[in-house]
Amino acid sequence: MNITIKKSNGENEKTRTIWFPMEEENLDKICSELGIEMTTEPNCCIENSMDRNFLNILHNKNCNIDELNYLMKRLDGFSQKEIERFYAASFAENPKTIAELINLSFNMHCYSLVSDFNNLEKVGKDLYLTEKQAVSTKELDELDGESYAMDVIKNNPSPIITSYGVLYKNSNVPEQVYNGKQFPPYLWKETIAAVQLTAKGENEYIYLPCSDLEVEKALMRLETPYLNDCEVAVDSHSFPDSILNIVSASTTSIIKVEALNNLAKHYSEMGNQDTRYFEKLMDHIKPRTIDEVFALAESMYEFELFDGIKDIESYGRYMICESGRFEYDPNLDEYIDFKRYGREKMAQEDGAFSNKGYIIYHGYNQKLANLLFENLGIMIPEDKELKTLKLYMPLTVTTYDIENDYGDRETLNEPMELGNYEIVDYIDEILEAIERDTLPEEKERGLMRYYDEHDSVNGKVAKYEFSVEMVDDELMGVAILTLNDDLTYKELGKIKENVIGQAADGWGEGFEQREISTDMGDVYISFWNSSKSWFIKTAEEMGINQNQIMGGMKFE
Repeated sequence: MNITIKKSNGENEKTRTIWFPMEEENLDKICSELGIEMTTEPNCCIENSMDRNFLNILHNKNCNIDELNYLMKRLDGFSQKEIERFYAASFAENPKTIAELINLSFNMHCYSLVSDFNNLEKVGKDLYLTEKQAVSTKELDELDGESYAMDVIKNNPSPIITSYGVLYKNSNVPEQVYNGKQFPPYLWKETIAAVQLTAKGENEYIYLPCSDLEVEKALMRLETPYLNDCEVAVDSHSFPDSILNIVSASTTSIIKVEALNNLAKHYSEMGNQDTRYFEKLMDHIKPRTIDEVFALAESMYEFELFDGIKDIESYGRYMICESGRFEYDPNLDEYIDFKRYGREKMAQEDGAFSNKGYIIYHGYNQKLANLLFENLGIMIPEDKELKTLKLYMPLTVTTYDIENDYGDRETLNEPMELGNYEIVDYIDEILEAIERDTLPEEKERGLMRYYDEHDSVNGKVAKYEFSVEMVDDELMGVAILTLNDDLTYKELGKIKENVIGQAADGWGEGFEQREISTDMGDVYISFWNSSKSWFIKTAEEMGINQNQIMGGMKFE
């Protein structure tokens, strides 16, 4: 809802029209602009609103902006019928403060609103359901709705006629849910965990992941300056018991909240598939401390898991028969030494058997060194250089800007393709455009963030991102891969397919629609095109000097 506010108790103060409810960090920016200080006292004034019903209640009223935002979160979850019932109850009760409105929003079960009396059977069942709050389908079907409606109409001592309909108070007794300081628990949006902070016998709630500001406001409402003065209780269906047990062993409240909040940020960035994989990874490795959990989350993509494979022969059999790396003929079983192959394969990798199966680590995060060695016997090399593999592709450059025969600039209706040589002088502008197109969440892994398989490719390719390079006299697109380990030819083919997908439909599709300003006009660059001449090749496949190739390939 759009609401126009200004700082309370001020004359000729500047106003802002903003949409409520609002995220805390955005709300804080607006408060800073308007000079509204953080407090539990009234600190803003409501000047206007697009909702006349809301304005009728609170026009020119001073209120607390956090209370206003909380009330809007409550109304944001109401249906249209609930909204109308809320406004009708507000008309009847004539609340004077936002606090009273918040309490009213928690007591909607005490009121019934009837706007159409044509179908008394339906009216009666609606009245009954509102009062009882929850009934079985069988009970509601067997109810004589018309008789119940007539009984309410005849025996209700003080029905109130409002512009929304007739309001009836039922037998439910209103409760004071909000005490004017600590907000009642309410999940406005999807969260990873709800944390109850308790101090001086009062409770306040934060919803993870959250900002430092939200913690600061919770402490303000609890009237305590220190998080360590609070008891911490966690309610989460997202975190597994293993994480909650590790965090609960922490000595101070501030460590618990910071750890949970940072983990919630990790979880919020993961999809469901990644979350399940991470929890499976923890079952294999058994982290013991919060720091080890964080280190595992940081390096989770560097692992390969093979659930249920608990001996060398089973591993060799899986790799030959099921992994897809080989063409397998079951008639050759008696001639294949699965155990020998499994032993030789394990000798080439950092792997071990856990109580859940076989696990391989492709990275070299030293924060995991003790954990992996003590729990699995995996040793991480102290010095291991990242390798680089570059995949080259031709660029397509177009423009709508041309210079006509008279030296004037014209805009074409259809794009005109430019020769590659025409943009070689604008490599810096192109690189800046690519950098601008990089999202914050792509900083750590680049476009590997969107690789959705937990396989050897995900473990070996730590990151990749697009760029441009001069090859001989031609400007070419390049995907720069940062590798934990060399890729097999099969793995190379798989990552090439992923790069092609990003060049054609993902990152590349968005990038080619963004103009790049140059002295010759705006140009558009595509890393992919549908012509038969388009290709994606390694430096070796391009015939580039082998001295320029920094590892990246190996034979299976």
